[in-house]
Amino acid sequence: MTAIVAGIDGGGTRTRAALATRDGELLAIGEAGSGNYHDVGVEGFAKNLDLAIERAWQASGATVQRIDSIFLGLGSVVTTDDRDAIRAIVQAAAWAPSMHIGVDHDLRIAHQGCLGGGAGVVLIAGTGSSAYARDDQGGSWKAGGWGPLLDDVGSGHWLGRQAMIAAIRASDGRGPATVLTAAVLVALGVESPLEILRRVELQGMTRSEIANLARLVLAAASQGDDVARSAIVQGVDALAELVATASSQLGLGQAGEEVRVAVTGGLGDAGDVFMKPLQAALHRRLPQAAVVANQATPVIGAAMLALGMLAGGAPDEAATRRLMESSRRCTEQAAASPA
Repeated sequence: MTAIVAGIDGGGTRTRAALATRDGELLAIGEAGSGNYHDVGVEGFAKNLDLAIERAWQASGATVQRIDSIFLGLGSVVTTDDRDAIRAIVQAAAWAPSMHIGVDHDLRIAHQGCLGGGAGVVLIAGTGSSAYARDDQGGSWKAGGWGPLLDDVGSGHWLGRQAMIAAIRASDGRGPATVLTAAVLVALGVESPLEILRRVELQGMTRSEIANLARLVLAAASQGDDVARSAIVQGVDALAELVATASSQLGLGQAGEEVRVAVTGGLGDAGDVFMKPLQAALHRRLPQAAVVANQATPVIGAAMLALGMLAGGAPDEAATRRLMESSRRCTEQAAASPA
């Protein structure tokens, strides 16, 4: 029976699992809740990982459920201790492969999927924010990803905070009137800006819940709200700084050559209201930057790296091409299916 690999993309909002055959045929993708074990705890992460893989198996229709190689790219992986903790969780799972367990941060799989592993920079603009550059020699540099308390400017979490900040500043007269005030009250289920503090401080909000408020900023900016537009401009400049910094550390673009930039994460799917200001900011910070279409999603990048481990190095080029082609077919079929 052909070997099966699994690629895992775990972010603050969801966990995605892609199952593929050794020759690159995508079997299915399953989804579950948060893939950040710092947020949901070891048991919560293990449960979501199991569920994402189980749903992928169910969607595949496979009768034999065995994984021979797995690669996990997780936003919560920063230190060696993080890698060891995730590896222990995987090894304890009933479906755990006896060998070939790879663990890295989500930037690694995003770069592999979006840019095919070639030279360039991948920018993650989702619940958090970070940039990851690689050159043709395999050198890499990471900028950002320090979390919402210390950094993550321009992320979904940061934009969500800006929505609430705009509402309270408008309420006490320090900021201009904005449509964000009413939008935030509705989203939080409160009647007055005075209740925002209670909702945040006393009842508590998760990172994902705060990041979900970013949609309010995007919608308000689309309606012409100056406060929302200003927040987006400030945020994308910080994101462009991440890209420019990661590029400069590897010398990308220093000879005037084009620097490929791929954008992934929830904000990357927000359309012109976000992407046009981002491209303008990139041009200011790094004139050589060229935003390119993503070749594949991060979870497919994780599956590619799992294939590489199975092969003892880089994945077979034919298998990689087939994986990307089958991924595109699945995406097109899903888009064509009636809701």
